[in-house]
Amino acid sequence: MLEPPCKTKVSLIALDGYDDDARVAQALSDALEPFGGMDAIVHPGDRVLLKANLLAPARPEEAVTSHPSIVRAVIRAVKTAGASRVLVGDSPGVGTTRETMRASGILQVVEEEGAELASFDHVAVFENLENTLGKRLELTDHLLQTDVLITLPKLKTHVQMGYTGALKNQYGLVVGTRKAQYHFRFQDRDRLADLMIDINRTAKVKLAVLDAVVAMEGPGPHGGHPRKIGALVVGTDLSAVDVVGCQLIGLEPQNYPLLQAAARSGYGTTTPADIEVTGEALERLQVPDFELVKTPANIMRILPLPGWMLRWLRRHIADRPCIDKSKCIKCMKCHHGCPVKPSAIDPRRDGDCVNQSTCIRCYCCHEFCPVNAIELRRSWVERIFHLKAIGAAGSWLVGKCAGLYQRLRRSR
Repeated sequence: MLEPPCKTKVSLIALDGYDDDARVAQALSDALEPFGGMDAIVHPGDRVLLKANLLAPARPEEAVTSHPSIVRAVIRAVKTAGASRVLVGDSPGVGTTRETMRASGILQVVEEEGAELASFDHVAVFENLENTLGKRLELTDHLLQTDVLITLPKLKTHVQMGYTGALKNQYGLVVGTRKAQYHFRFQDRDRLADLMIDINRTAKVKLAVLDAVVAMEGPGPHGGHPRKIGALVVGTDLSAVDVVGCQLIGLEPQNYPLLQAAARSGYGTTTPADIEVTGEALERLQVPDFELVKTPANIMRILPLPGWMLRWLRRHIADRPCIDKSKCIKCMKCHHGCPVKPSAIDPRRDGDCVNQSTCIRCYCCHEFCPVNAIELRRSWVERIFHLKAIGAAGSWLVGKCAGLYQRLRRSR
């Protein structure tokens, strides 16, 4: 008699807040128990890199960055396991690594715990022939001196991808302006998602500790609102961790572009039925009214139309970034961070500060703005046809129609 296949384990642990270091440490220890504890991840003498989420300088209570108490607990755990060196780093979208760490409270933790700040300033070339798009990637050279990579994402909504968690956090291994260049090269979010899976496969992350104690809802990953969930999600399979993260907030995992990309390339476990959630019952911690980002169906993938028409449709369906001049401080971070050259956005312009004909709808400006002055306004196509309201069922129906159309063409 055949035994049923083993399911991928993901730990879901209730954690009410960040104030008690001992409780945070115990929650992390409980979460690691199904995997053999941190000793099974980190061995004596290992050099460990903790990949934090350091999007921009923000206070811990804003839920923009990894929380310092989670970082502290992980540093202590890996040092107890015998790590010879512990670095904490990222390549922020706004500001320097030191500035972002200082604002978020992580720098103080790094200094107090005897870890090191890792500023991702220099690149090395990594080759992986198994990758879909990025068979040759330029990532931070810190990976060359790393034995164990642990990712510390924050559960947040994301205006482009819908959600950001364990898988997307490794996009920060891309150094500086190269992230914007990839946005320009891969304007179809499915292709960008494929690239992000390639980065994960190349980086070989050993563990994900997803902070869902206080998450972000609404127009994240910077301009949303803190929302308490009260959970840690921990696992060695990053795709499975994101499946559980999506389920916590009521986002169907199959609708998340990075999990779609992971499924296409066979990276990790992407089907909820193949995942065993240990610890707390998922239903007990789910937030039924979490404010998700509504995104239209990816017409670049499902409609049987010429490429030029698909690009035109995508541009006219996607939300348009606009500057609220009453909030804008003219710091020019949006202008300098725009991947389009010359920049599609300039706060100094009269009238509409965004060149809507050259804007590629990557929303980097929305992420970079320190005062949330970039609004995402519905396009005229969306206002008329309400494509974002069609949801998964509409996407499925359009996809079926597209498939039928293609089969009819081939039968002629």
